[in-house]
Amino acid sequence: MKKRIKKHIDNKNYVKVYLADDDGFNLTNFEGIIFDQNDKFIFMSDFKDFNFDGFVVAKKSDITEIKRTEKETFIDTIFQKEGIKDAIIEKASLLNFKLGNFHEMFENLKKLGQAIIIERLYKGETVFQIGPVSKVEPKKVFIDYINAKGEYDLKPVTSKFKDITFIQFDNPYANMYFIYTRSID
Repeated sequence: MKKRIKKHIDNKNYVKVYLADDDGFNLTNFEGIIFDQNDKFIFMSDFKDFNFDGFVVAKKSDITEIKRTEKETFIDTIFQKEGIKDAIIEKASLLNFKLGNFHEMFENLKKLGQAIIIERLYKGETVFQIGPVSKVEPKKVFIDYINAKGEYDLKPVTSKFKDITFIQFDNPYANMYFIYTRSID
């Protein structure tokens, strides 16, 4: 899989990446350009209906398929002609995000100072956490959680690295919540 991913990175191909758990249960998918990989993770953009939906870090061990069919090729052509592809490649390079282990990536995201989204989708569990990184420990991350009412919870929430399915950042949803969040007095 590493060579196949490298080919897509080198060609800056628009692809669709499917994630599943150890039991083969489909978790989610992302569409966009893969920018980087290491032994454990990929870093890519995500698009929904031609709209940028942030950047994603996903575990390679969860990837079941990377598709580049005629549909993805056609979308790639549209993105090139509309200037979307060049814009997102530039955006990713200016972000200065580097893949590493979870600890290193969360420290990097903490320095970026923006809200992130962590999702845990294993074993039928659905956990959605949104907010800026407040603290990183060797095996877990603390998020200043923004609740559905747009307020910070009194205490940060925690996610163990081993339970995280994927991370999203520079996502319009997280960015808007972060901008308009109210502190609890």
